[in-house]
Amino acid sequence: MNLVVGTPATVPSATGAIPSAVESLAIDPTHEDIARRAYQLYEERGGEHGRDWEDWFQAERELRLLGIQGLATEGPYAVA
Repeated sequence: MNLVVGTPATVPSATGAIPSAVESLAIDPTHEDIARRAYQLYEERGGEHGRDWEDWFQAERELRLLGIQGLATEGPYAVA
């Protein structure tokens, strides 16, 4: 009997391929939100060029984290 469990494309990896329940509920930041925050980071560094990708990814991480934290302080399941 051959039992097929899954292919590498369908088996979740240990790298976080499957979002947690809280992450899947979080609202994704818009492109404009990320661009605005990335530009703020650029300005905070004194306008140093060459780190645009770093700024973008940092802005995206920050805004996603804020969205997840917001779930804990708003809505029907808010933590008091």
